[in-house]
Amino acid sequence: MKAKDKLTVSIIDDNHLGNGIAKKDDFIIFVPKTVKGDVVDIEVTSVNKNIVKAKAISNSVNSKCPYYDRCGGCNLLHVSYDREKELKRDYIKRLFKLDTDIISFDREHYRNKVTLHVIDNTVGFYEEKSNSVVSFDSCLLLDSDINNLISVLKEFDSSNINEIVIKRAYEGLLISIKGSISDIDLKELKNHVKSIYINNELVYGDEYLTIRFGDIVYNINHESFFQVNEKCANSLYDYIKEEVGSCNKLLDLYCGTGSIGIYLSNNVKKITGIEINEDSVKCAKKNIKDNNIKNYEIINADASSINEDYDVVIVDPPRSGLSMDVIDSLNNMNMKKLIYVSCNPSTLKRDISLLNNFYLKKITVFNMFPATRHIESFTVLERK
Repeated sequence: MKAKDKLTVSIIDDNHLGNGIAKKDDFIIFVPKTVKGDVVDIEVTSVNKNIVKAKAISNSVNSKCPYYDRCGGCNLLHVSYDREKELKRDYIKRLFKLDTDIISFDREHYRNKVTLHVIDNTVGFYEEKSNSVVSFDSCLLLDSDINNLISVLKEFDSSNINEIVIKRAYEGLLISIKGSISDIDLKELKNHVKSIYINNELVYGDEYLTIRFGDIVYNINHESFFQVNEKCANSLYDYIKEEVGSCNKLLDLYCGTGSIGIYLSNNVKKITGIEINEDSVKCAKKNIKDNNIKNYEIINADASSINEDYDVVIVDPPRSGLSMDVIDSLNNMNMKKLIYVSCNPSTLKRDISLLNNFYLKKITVFNMFPATRHIESFTVLERK
């Protein structure tokens, strides 16, 4: 079998990446956006030993989204939500050899943030594995206010814009633009948003807007990170709080804007947060002040700069996972419990295998990114 070969296959299984799986002779074939039971004509795109990747050329994708066959914004809208959750849960079970639950909320209109690309005056998402932009009238995953703003933006002259980021906050929308817009478009934009940044400079509105979990206020600006799915994030923080219980000293590593530590502040006598990004640290300090938190200290430093012991350590690293310096420090620390929040099961699996002074006690899947292949997990490790 070779690239550009065409054949008909029966899809005998599917996976959490949104691929249908077929077999032909000794080859295993992965076909995106197909499901178990489909019979499709395919064209082979690549062959690596006995692993084949292909694209369907006869399949009519069953999706509520009219752009789904081209858009790379999501990968699992062609399967039912129950099937999506089953696929993700079973993947984690197989990967970690541990039973798990999956925590899920709305599949549609859950995203409070979007990054839009602009090419040749076309605003939208990249096609899958391409730099071509797919324009859309409305995205099923986005907050309705964000969709409404995108409709406004499509009327603008976008020829000098490269990228647009929109965030939905408690007070309204924040928009950050890379490039330039006309004075007329800027004036119109002010009618629809609360804050405007152009090339990282605040040109209109407040520097910070807020997201709120009960009585807790989280400040966000154009660069600060916050989970895109607030219902799921709030539930994740509740799980972390229950697992931490009460303790004397807690380390919040890769703490970002301090959101997890602030949520736990009533349970812990002293919290130390370590974050390397200066803008995140600035935002974290504002969050601590605005919530009147007295027991949380933020340190602007690399995650490897751990120099004391704690009762509990929480790590929430980027997709690349933990560095070896951090892993060595954690292995040598005298702590009872390590809580690992991960958005990448592969690097989580690798890191757990290297944290050899700990054993995996519990893992829970949080479907933070419905309709996509991404998986958020909450993992509890205890010292051996």
